[in-house]
Amino acid sequence: MGVPDLPAVTLGAVGARSVAATVLGLVERGVLLRPQLAGALDGHVRLVFAEDFADVRIACRPGRIEVLDCPGDAADLEVRASLPDLVVLVSAPLAAGLPNPTDPRGRAALARLADGRVGLTGSLGLARRLLRVVKI
Repeated sequence: MGVPDLPAVTLGAVGARSVAATVLGLVERGVLLRPQLAGALDGHVRLVFAEDFADVRIACRPGRIEVLDCPGDAADLEVRASLPDLVVLVSAPLAAGLPNPTDPRGRAALARLADGRVGLTGSLGLARRLLRVVKI
């Protein structure tokens, strides 16, 4: 049984007010720790921040993930959150790709989803798969 090929992770176009390089770091770490899950990602994710940051696109295709600024492009999944609320979500322990309600950090993440501080629109399957890859 061999080690799966790591998807290539690249940083695309970025501009002023960009946090794409920060998101790239999360994605790269996830790819190194969970290459099989990362290799199976397929779709476009748009991160929209409550703060005055540029929107970020995570473009996933088999064997390749690109992180870049995106000016309002359509996506398979859109995540709307403040940066601190997004950090709470990606640092929560997961159960079946969702924040684990038996852990206080999981409950904190679920509370943010329930009260709208974190909003998900589009493919919830893609959201679960992406969370499993980028979880801290």
